[in-house]
Amino acid sequence: MPRLFRPWHRALTFLLVSACSLQTYASTVLEMSFQDVLDHAELVFEGRVSAVESRQEDDGMIHTFVRFEVLDVLKGDTPDTVLELRFLGGTVGTQRLEITDMIMPEVGESGVYFVESLHVPQVNPLVGWAQGHFLIEPQGGGERGMLTAHHEPVLAVDAADAAPVTAALNTFSKGVAKGVVVQESLSVQAASRPMTVEEFKHSVRVLVAGSQ
Repeated sequence: MPRLFRPWHRALTFLLVSACSLQTYASTVLEMSFQDVLDHAELVFEGRVSAVESRQEDDGMIHTFVRFEVLDVLKGDTPDTVLELRFLGGTVGTQRLEITDMIMPEVGESGVYFVESLHVPQVNPLVGWAQGHFLIEPQGGGERGMLTAHHEPVLAVDAADAAPVTAALNTFSKGVAKGVVVQESLSVQAASRPMTVEEFKHSVRVLVAGSQ
């Protein structure tokens, strides 16, 4: 497995264990291109979060289990219409485990999710963490628009700029994959219409077809 995607590269440095049973880990995630994110995803799907539950396992580590209704599969295959993914971290009673830069899906959230593996445990099962996590939110006129995990409107997927990133560059991620064009300013003058869900899914399917 490439160095970039090993789970321990995503939670590198132990920072704190306090008397309040709080554990915090720092994370370092390398920047990927959108094509990288897509290529390393075993499954890409549109879904809705129906349940979130944190549990402390036998080894003492806390994980949060997120259950999705699978609405549309863009890459890969899932045998069920319900999918559960496990994220490291969460709160159980007075015990809390935090991973910096971890954005976990929330109950009621809809989005498009790029899952690295359905079988190999990860700190975060989404490829590139926030880079493989997109939100769907209602827009004016009844349309549904695409946002990043940080709620930045996605304006386009630039296929030319989404080509794989040279690993030697080791640029740290800011939460958006290279090639994903976002609206950084929400001023009235600068605001643009985000991609609709269908436009975004079409771009994904085109890139999937082109890489086969």
